[in-house]
Amino acid sequence: MDKSASVFINGRAQIIEMLQIMPTAEKEKLLKNIRARNPQMAQELMVQSLTFDQVARLGDDDLLALIEAVRPVVWGVALKGQKPEYQRRVLSLAPRAYAEEAYGFLTATLQNEKRDVKRAQSKIIEILIGLSKKN
Repeated sequence: MDKSASVFINGRAQIIEMLQIMPTAEKEKLLKNIRARNPQMAQELMVQSLTFDQVARLGDDDLLALIEAVRPVVWGVALKGQKPEYQRRVLSLAPRAYAEEAYGFLTATLQNEKRDVKRAQSKIIEILIGLSKKN
């Protein structure tokens, strides 16, 4: 077979993309099937497919632990553009001084807002992954 005619398909990247848009029940079913054959890969796929929208689905205790692990500036920037109910939920779980500082960054104007919001959300996901590995 001619090597130049071959096509490389990154199956892992495709699965991660699928997991990011799948409904929760289907995602859990797929990960369960993968976990039966390769538990380490299932864990890696689960971690890599996390999105910031899924952070909103955390329970109050988990969200509070995440709030304690993330600086207020990061939360404030990450919450820009999110639903007001989610912003309110995060800020109401945080201690008052923390929430006020985060709110200051939430309402502040940033020069490159889109980039900064994406970075802040990625940082929160990164911290969440670290916390999930500890627990």
